[in-house]
Formats: sequence, structure tokens, C-alpha cells
Amino acid sequence: MRWLCRAVPILLLVACGALLLWPRRGQTVPLYAARTGLMCGTCHFDPNGGGPRNEFGFAFARSRHSLTPEDSSSQWHDLAVVNRIGDNVPIYVGINQRFMLIANTTIHSDSLDRLGFFSMEDALHLTIQPHPRLTLVYTRDGFDDGSTTKEAFGLIGGFPAGIYFKGGRIRVPFGLRMDDHTVATRNSFLDFFDQQRFLPYDPRNPDMGYEVGGQQGDFFERIAFTNGGTHPLGIVNTNAQTVTVKVGHNLSWYQGGLSFYDDFHREPDFSTFPPASVGVRSTRWGYYGLTHWGPFAALGEIAAGTDLHQPAPSGGFVPGKVNKLAGFAELDYAPARQWNFRARFDHLMLDRNTNSAIRDASTHERYALEGEYVPVPFAEVRWTVRRIDHRDDALDDENQAYVQLHFSY
Repeated sequence: MRWLCRAVPILLLVACGALLLWPRRGQTVPLYAARTGLMCGTCHFDPNGGGPRNEFGFAFARSRHSLTPEDSSSQWHDLAVVNRIGDNVPIYVGINQRFMLIANTTIHSDSLDRLGFFSMEDALHLTIQPHPRLTLVYTRDGFDDGSTTKEAFGLIGGFPAGIYFKGGRIRVPFGLRMDDHTVATRNSFLDFFDQQRFLPYDPRNPDMGYEVGGQQGDFFERIAFTNGGTHPLGIVNTNAQTVTVKVGHNLSWYQGGLSFYDDFHREPDFSTFPPASVGVRSTRWGYYGLTHWGPFAALGEIAAGTDLHQPAPSGGFVPGKVNKLAGFAELDYAPARQWNFRARFDHLMLDRNTNSAIRDASTHERYALEGEYVPVPFAEVRWTVRRIDHRDDALDDENQAYVQLHFSY
């Protein structure tokens, strides 16, 4: 079984490479928005993608994830709903709900470890665009006592070279903004193990700060200055020193981007009185690429980084430098607008230590087969079967599965 698991990522990477080298047609394909040859900001108010859809993105969803409208033989060809309230009331309304049945088991267990229902997201989007150069985006996730504010920002655009300015509660523009937060280069997939993740922040939650971006021809760039691990009312640190940079290029058949993230903050050392502080620096960098050919699409990302803790004045904080590496590759196939099938491989190394025992205990891989079915506009059924292989043989490998209902508008 293990040799087969080792062969799967090689086959996936070969398939992705074949797509990159295969002759391509100039037009885009009707797949998910990130794999149509268009920029993510084409369908979303946020130039980095995600969150509420603009009118073009709403039409894309109305056509069941296709750039072409439903043909006359479809019962949905005359569906004319919109997400904008009116011309004199420029308010766009959107929802995003993910509700799932999830199961998890370890290899040496005779029964399921977990089985039950989980509400992953219940987001309500409200976007106000009083004129084309000003966009106000607000998202609330949840409808109970645990509800939280997600994005809440204003965006001023329309400047030369496509320059825009964004400020408020924003998501930092590092790499791909993935729909699945459990990919290796994001929160990773150790939810039921030790809950460690590759990124030093939770990509599901926004940070606070500013972002400036632009686009000239095929090239785009973003730079954000945010709080990161700092809070202006915190105990030991009042200086925001987190910077995120992304530059890339977008062609009709390929998009790629380089990203860099650096966060320096201080944490309290309570072994002294009054508490002293120690510096913590987390740096990440990576490259992503995505392409398509006919009904196939391929995308992937490779990223690395370092966490560095400075020595504490009291000696009570253990200093250390931890290097990390993560990556994923996936191949999608969409035989029709309502179907999509996916094979994905994730690799995660949370400590690239020279000690092989420590390195193996920190290395994890995931193999997944997934699919989506869109029976009607704005409703999607998703399914996944996954195998998590821990490199250390002393750790129990895991099998996972879920069925998810995704409603959006």
C-alpha cells in the first residue's frame, strides 16, 4: 500500500507537467473561476478572489460554473435572477453555506473515530458600490452567539495602471486563496492529529491593515501591511510589522505568482516580573501555478518558510529555528458543466530537521479523490475520500471522507 501511495504523487506531477507542455487553445474553459484563464478579481469584488461575487461572477454561478449561458434545452436557460437590488440601490447580497457529514478513522481502529454533521460556514455578504470607484464589502459568518465578522473593508479603485487601495479587515494576499483551507500550504490537514499548520496565521480569518495592488498588461502585484501576530492593545507589542507581497502574471492558458510573507512580533515571557518579551519571526514564501487544456485543469503550489524564536532574557523560553516545507498538486476533469472530478496530493514537512527521526515525525502526506455535482444553479454536492499517511510508522495513518452541501448566491 505504501509503495502505491508513493507512486500517486509522481503520476499527478507528471500529468500536471504534461498539461503545462501540451499545445493549448487560446480561449478559456468553463471550469471553476480560478481555472478559467481569468483573474480571480473578474468574478469577485476582492481582487484576490473569494468572498462576495460581482455581477459577472454571479452570472458565472448562475450558469453552473460556466462562462457560456445554459442552452435552450436546459430548464435553467431563462433564469434571470441577479444579486444587485437595483440601479438606485447599489447593494449586492450574497450567501455562502457549507454543511457537511464528516467521518474519520485511524488505520488500526475497528470503528469510526468521528462521524457527524458539521457547519463549516454560514456567511452573509453585503456589498455596497455607490459608484464604480468605491466598493464596500462586509461579511458576517454565522447566525448565533458564535457569529463573527469576517471581511469588512473599503476599496478605492479606478486609478491608472489598475491601482487600487484597500483598507480594513482583509485577507492577506499570500498565494492562492483556496476554497479548501486544509490543503498543505494553508491550515494543512492535521485537524485530528496535532492541529499544526504550515502558515503562521489562519487563512480563514482576515487580518487588519492596508493593501495596495495593480495590474499592467499580463502582470499583477499586491502588497499588504497588516497586524499579523501583533495587536495595538497587546501586552508587549504595539508595532505592526507584517508585510505580504505577491507578484505574478496571467495569460489565457497559465497563471503563476510568487508570494512572500513576513511577520515579526513579540510574545510575553511570564517567567519574569514584570513580563519580558521575546521576538518571534515567521517567514513564508512560495510559488503557485494553474493551467487548463480542454476539460482538464491543473494547479499546484510549493511553499517554504522559517519560524525563529529569539532567546528570552530569563532563559525560560527555548530559542529555536524551524524550517518548513509544503506543497500540493491537483488534476481536475470536468466532462460537463455540472460535474467536476479531482485527484490531489499534499505534502507537508513541519520541521526539516537534520535529525531523521524528528523530520519523519514532522512529515505527512495526503492523497484525495474528490468530486462536485451541481444539480441546480447555486447548489452543489461535494464529496471526498482521503488517506493521510504519516511518515513516522509509529503514528496511525488516517482515512477520511465527507459529503458536503454547498449553497451560495
